[in-house]
Amino acid sequence: MRRIVLDARGRTPMDAKVVRDDHSALTTIVVNASAPRRRVAALARRVRVLVTPGAGRQVNLRWLLRRLGSENVTSLLVEGGGEVNGSFLLQGLAQRVAFFYAPMILGGRDSRRAVAGRGAETLAESLRLTDQEWRRLGHDWLLHARVAPR
Repeated sequence: MRRIVLDARGRTPMDAKVVRDDHSALTTIVVNASAPRRRVAALARRVRVLVTPGAGRQVNLRWLLRRLGSENVTSLLVEGGGEVNGSFLLQGLAQRVAFFYAPMILGGRDSRRAVAGRGAETLAESLRLTDQEWRRLGHDWLLHARVAPR
């Protein structure tokens, strides 16, 4: 199993486990063309680095998926923060989702979001889920569903 880390600006610390553990040979860090060359070179000494076209805070996901497809990668599990999750979902690049729910409430204005980014402004723009499957895992719940095509 390969690990692919989206790090547009090449900020992964050189002492991070992902670049120095037993699986680092299977790790690819994806950066933008605007990432500092020294950082990219340092990372490339430890892991595989892919440089996507473009600059900014986000990786060009469509380019990345085409590239991975050309390497016979046919399935991708995305474990990301709100921005990464939102990017895959809102660009129509996700086919399935899995959400874990725990019997607790987190919140607040500055709380982390499972899905961030622009989001839907109206109910008509919202993403719909089909084929929902709920499963109890101890005290928690797992929702597994398909993302309906837009």
